[in-house]
Amino acid sequence: MDSFGQVDSTWNLMILKKGEQLEIQDNMAEYNSSGFYLYRNCFYDLKLKDNTKQTLRLEDIKLDTLIFIGISPKRGSDLTITTQGTTWINYNSIDDFLLLKSCMGKASKKIKCNDYHFLFYKSREINTLESKYAYVFSSRDKKNELIPRLNNHGVLYYFEYGGNLYYHSGIKVKQPKYSNDEKAKALNATLIALDLIVNKQLNVTITNTNKSKYD
Repeated sequence: MDSFGQVDSTWNLMILKKGEQLEIQDNMAEYNSSGFYLYRNCFYDLKLKDNTKQTLRLEDIKLDTLIFIGISPKRGSDLTITTQGTTWINYNSIDDFLLLKSCMGKASKKIKCNDYHFLFYKSREINTLESKYAYVFSSRDKKNELIPRLNNHGVLYYFEYGGNLYYHSGIKVKQPKYSNDEKAKALNATLIALDLIVNKQLNVTITNTNKSKYD
């Protein structure tokens, strides 16, 4: 239970296909039929159980809850314009993850959440994908933020403009590299979370340290 007791650790989330073998791969940000991570600072297209569809940027992860912000209304490279407020979504409220084609359009694949386990676990590693900056408009002398977004071709860069996301390039987002030790710790923590979900219990050994002299 060390992964749950670290005061300086953070929550991460793995989505594991039910019935699949749990493993930690080098690339856990892109969709994989067996399982994948959700990463902070990445846009996800969601269909909620109230039938609304939203494109939201993951800001943080808490136990059972995902914290998002929406698409900024900024135009051009004015970084001072940001989304107001946050959206807290319990994972049970999500019906599907929608994987779009690289350009804007209809979903080419739906990830049915009922077919997956949501494994929340504590780790010293914060699963985050970094933005990068590039010139988007030739008439402007400032760079725009390019933000990762999960779609059918992996995790690619988009930029915000006027409350919408626009595809920037086919350059894939650089994935964080994990050491074998980090992979082992993540695997152990997710196995504990999976055991709690599947078995609905945790076996704990209790030792009596206050024995009387008559024992």
